[in-house]
Amino acid sequence: MDGGAPHSTDEFIARLQELHGSLPKRLRQCAEYAARQQARLAQATVAEFARGAGVPASAVVRFSQAMGFSGYSQMRDLFRSPFQMPRPDYAQRLQQLSRQGAARPAGLLAEFTEAGRLSLERMLDTVDGSDFDRAAGMLARAGVIHVVGHGRCFAAAAHTAYILERVEVPALLHGAFGQISGVTSVRGGDAVLAISFSPPVQETLDFCAEAQRAGAQVVAIADPGVAARLGSGALCLNLIEVEAAGFRPMTATSILALALAAATGGLRALGQAAPTGDGQAASA
Repeated sequence: MDGGAPHSTDEFIARLQELHGSLPKRLRQCAEYAARQQARLAQATVAEFARGAGVPASAVVRFSQAMGFSGYSQMRDLFRSPFQMPRPDYAQRLQQLSRQGAARPAGLLAEFTEAGRLSLERMLDTVDGSDFDRAAGMLARAGVIHVVGHGRCFAAAAHTAYILERVEVPALLHGAFGQISGVTSVRGGDAVLAISFSPPVQETLDFCAEAQRAGAQVVAIADPGVAARLGSGALCLNLIEVEAAGFRPMTATSILALALAAATGGLRALGQAAPTGDGQAASA
């Protein structure tokens, strides 16, 4: 194997085995942690990796470089393809709970609460403040905001549409039931607020693509896997929900969507963003 960065997870593990014996102690700790926790590498920040491996963050960066990467971000990107992998269905998750002795409701409550807390902390690291400001401005200038979220994302989408209505921002909800008017209702000067996580529901991706062709701007609350599918035409606020017992509590998603809806309403109330009417919405 040459000295370049691994191109697959199999090459990554082979490189770990090749280098393990020659690595200094702290980098060896990183290697052992990476080998055990491959499923988490797509999501973990440098600080989380360092905490899990019991090393300083600088050691994580050195480990990434020793593996042939330019830095930690490039190494983490190698593991982001699992975002496209199918997730276990609910019957499988219930079987997993049974195997883990899930007849402990209070224990599950604590586990879900901790996952929500970690998701909120991670959100502050992954959502860029300037992108959030741009997203609020784009939505505030829209004639109508089309909120779309299918499957597990529909609850967050429905609550977001409700908040937008309460703060007097014109909004339509798409995704499961209720106000289903379809993508044909999208006009130039409108905006789409999409909520989607891997593996994405194809209807959400199709809705965003059709809306962009109609002249609407797209803001998405999504993980990096969905963001890659939406492409550069969408402004994505990236977050990753921490799982608990095979479930994603969607805590950070709900908070981020609520904050975005409130910020949008605030901008419109202050008169800082007027609706654009027909035609392409102005960029932030």
